[in-house]
Amino acid sequence: MRDVRPEGRVSRTDILHVRSSRTAYFMAAPALLVFGFYVIYPILHTCVLSAYSWDAAGPQKRYLGLANYTALAHDPFFGIALKNNVLFIVLSLIVQLPLAFLLAVAAGSALRRHRAIRTAFFAPFIMPIVAVGLIWQLIFEPNFGALNTLLRMAHLPQFAHGWLGDPPGLAIWSIIAVSNWRFVGYHMMILLAGLQAIPEEFYEAARLDGCTGSQVFRHVTVPLMRRVVLVDALLIAVGSIKIFDLVQVMTGGGPNHASEVLATYMYRTAFTEGRMGYAAAIAVVMLVLTLIATVVYVRVTRGEEVGEL
Repeated sequence: MRDVRPEGRVSRTDILHVRSSRTAYFMAAPALLVFGFYVIYPILHTCVLSAYSWDAAGPQKRYLGLANYTALAHDPFFGIALKNNVLFIVLSLIVQLPLAFLLAVAAGSALRRHRAIRTAFFAPFIMPIVAVGLIWQLIFEPNFGALNTLLRMAHLPQFAHGWLGDPPGLAIWSIIAVSNWRFVGYHMMILLAGLQAIPEEFYEAARLDGCTGSQVFRHVTVPLMRRVVLVDALLIAVGSIKIFDLVQVMTGGGPNHASEVLATYMYRTAFTEGRMGYAAAIAVVMLVLTLIATVVYVRVTRGEEVGEL
């Protein structure tokens, strides 16, 4: 029945709706204030700071406009760092995502009762990053390191190199290999959680229809895991953009900036050279790269939602 009331009068339903809306905003206000203070404000402050020349040792700031970004475009070390970050993203996606997915399928099926195997793959992620970096520094040591020693014992001395120094181009590849080793178990656990969320009824229905194991994997597991895989791919991309600690421990961006990434170059520029405005511009570039990865993810998932509808 249509609600007919004199013009100008407010119904009880409208009053309750307004009160519930105010209550919702009131309950969300503390979280929004914390988010604004610790996330939004630092981002805006960094964007503003990137337009200035500022030495951390002095209070004077000189407005430069977009000069810091123009300098970045002509900075060879920034170009190396950006290239290394792109290499990190591509190789991490190529290696970590497929390998983590296969490990998750194995750990969730035939090896589901072997908790020791899951622990073995997840253990590198929970190790302190300084310990990981120092251990791999010893493994990559050119004279007495385990890797070169094994190569010499296998009568392959021609493949023994100074993995973190000579030739310089090998350093970033070595760090990426260590990063993949450390994080593949973490992404395996994320994908394993997605696999365990798939209802068993789907697999039973596929088997009743006569599907083989490979057909069940292709037509049931892969489609239902697509959203989880996309989320994990976003995590890998964002993590590769902001990678810092492992590079800083293993090489510090050397030799001669060969393994520099955006985060280590930003750190060096800000806290070694004291160019805070220039470092803020690098941080803004990292923010833009992160936003691009997020936008790509949103567009891909939105396309899937439209396809499902």
